[in-house]
Amino acid sequence: MALIKKAMFSYSVVSEKSLLTCRYLAIIAAIAAPISTAVTSVACVGMLLTWLVSGQVWGSLKVSAGQPAGKMLLLFFAWLIISSLYADTAWHDKIDTLSSWKKFFYAFVLLGVFNQTQWKMRFVDYYLAVMTLAAVIAVLLWLFDIIIRQEREVGIFMTNHSSQSIAFVVAALCSIFLLKESFSLKKKCLLAGMLALFLFNIFFISPSRSGYLALPVATVFVFVNLYGYKKMPHILGVMAAALLLLVLTSSTLQERIKLGLKEKTNYQTSESVTSIGVRVIYAQNTMELIQKKPLLGYGTSSFKNIYSPYVAAKYQDWRGEVTTDPHNQYLFIWLENGLIGLLIFLAYIYTAIRQGATQHPYGAIGASVLVAIAAASLFNSNFKTFPEGHLLAFFVGCLLSQKPSSNTVKDFA
Repeated sequence: MALIKKAMFSYSVVSEKSLLTCRYLAIIAAIAAPISTAVTSVACVGMLLTWLVSGQVWGSLKVSAGQPAGKMLLLFFAWLIISSLYADTAWHDKIDTLSSWKKFFYAFVLLGVFNQTQWKMRFVDYYLAVMTLAAVIAVLLWLFDIIIRQEREVGIFMTNHSSQSIAFVVAALCSIFLLKESFSLKKKCLLAGMLALFLFNIFFISPSRSGYLALPVATVFVFVNLYGYKKMPHILGVMAAALLLLVLTSSTLQERIKLGLKEKTNYQTSESVTSIGVRVIYAQNTMELIQKKPLLGYGTSSFKNIYSPYVAAKYQDWRGEVTTDPHNQYLFIWLENGLIGLLIFLAYIYTAIRQGATQHPYGAIGASVLVAIAAASLFNSNFKTFPEGHLLAFFVGCLLSQKPSSNTVKDFA
C-alpha cells in the first residue's frame, strides 16, 4: 500500500510538472510565432508531448469541448474532414491541407489547460516584455538604417513585415486593455510608453497594410467592449481623427496607401504582378468558381487543383500564374468547404469573440486579437499562415479558456 501511495505521489508530481512545462512551452511558442518558425515548431511539439505525459489529456479535452468556442472548433474540424471526402485530390494533398489547420487543434487543446487567471497574466506579461524589446530593436534598426535580413525592409527583422506588424498590433491591444486595470501610476505610464512604441512601429516603420487595417478595427472593438455601444459615435469619431493624424504624419503610411490605390487602379493594364492587383484577380476568379458550387464547394485541399487550370485557360500573362491561396481567408474556405463551411467558420469567430468579450481583461484581449486577425484576413489567409495563424491560436486558446464547471473536471493545478 505504501508503495502504491508513493507511486501515485510520484506520478502526481510528474503530472503537475508536465502541465507546468506545457504551459510555459505554449507561451514560448506564442512569442516565437512571428519571429522564428523553428522555435515555434519545436515548442509546439514539446507542448503536445508534455500535455500527453501529464495524464490529464482526457480531462482537459472535456473542458475544451464544454466551452462554446471549443464546440465550434470541433464542428469546423468535422466539416473540414467531411469536405475532404468529396475533394477530387490525392490523399496526401488532403492530409497536407488538414494539417495546415493544426493551429486550431492547438487552440482547442489550450482551452482546456490555460483556465487559471495567473497563467493568462503570465502569458500576456511575458509576451509584452519580449515585444517591447523587439519594438526597441526595430526602432534602432530603423534609425540607423540597418537591414539584418535580406529582402526585408529597414526595421523589419521578424519573419516578414506583415507578421512583425501583427505581432505589435497584438501587443498594442494587450496594452490598451491593461491600461484600464487598477495598476499603479508608474505601471500605467510604462504601459502607455509601450503602447506608443508599438504604434510607432506599426504606422511609421512597418509597410504592412494588414496592420493598418487590423489595429483600427480591433481598437473599435476594444473601446465598444469597454464603454458600450452607446459610445459608438464618439469612438468612431476619435478613431477617425486619430487615423487622419497618422496619415498626415507618417510618410510610410502615405506611401503605402498611394501605392495601394495605384495598384488597384492599374491592375487590369499592369504588365507585372502587384500586391493589390493580384488580390483583385484572385478574388474575381475565386468568386466565379464559387458560383458554380456555392453550397458544398470543391472539398478540402481542392483550391490549387480547381483554380490553376481555370486561370491558365483564361489568361496568358501573370494573371494565369498558379496559386494555392486567394489571399482572402473567407473566399478560400467558401471555395473549398462551401457556404456551409464558411458559415461554420464565421460562427466560430462570433462564438469565440462572444466568449472572450465577457472575460476581462484577458479573455477580451484574446477576443480583440481574433477581431484583428479576422479583419486582416480579408486580404490574407492569416488563419492558415504560420506566424499569424500560430499567434492567433495561442492567444485564443490561452486567453479565452474558461474554468471547468464542477461537474466536468477539477481545475488544473
